[in-house]
Amino acid sequence: MLNQKRESLIDQYITAYNNFDVPGMLKVLHQDVVFENYSSGEKTLAIQGIQEIQKQAEQAVKLFEKREISPKKWIHQTRYTEVHLQYHAVLAEDLPDGSKKKGDTISLSGKTVFEFREGLISKIQDFS
Repeated sequence: MLNQKRESLIDQYITAYNNFDVPGMLKVLHQDVVFENYSSGEKTLAIQGIQEIQKQAEQAVKLFEKREISPKKWIHQTRYTEVHLQYHAVLAEDLPDGSKKKGDTISLSGKTVFEFREGLISKIQDFS
């Protein structure tokens, strides 16, 4: 897949994410998509399949008043594209673990690795 096509798919995904548009996010994902989240080197979430991603995304929408992913650097490799990014969000409700309250902001930098299959995003790994 050409790098331009990869970037277009990722841009569509990020735009939909920033706009709380779950159907738009799903539109560019492969049916068997895998999502993994890593925080401080530990895997904190792993889900597979578009239905599970949809459930997770719909739950996450309720958590935030605002959220924005801003790509800063793109690195294309043979099997994947790595995007270094800045993330900023404002909570719409308290986090279940009590670590953050409604109205608190979350700001992080990290990277997301995207893999592709059959012209769609097939794996997303978030690292922060």
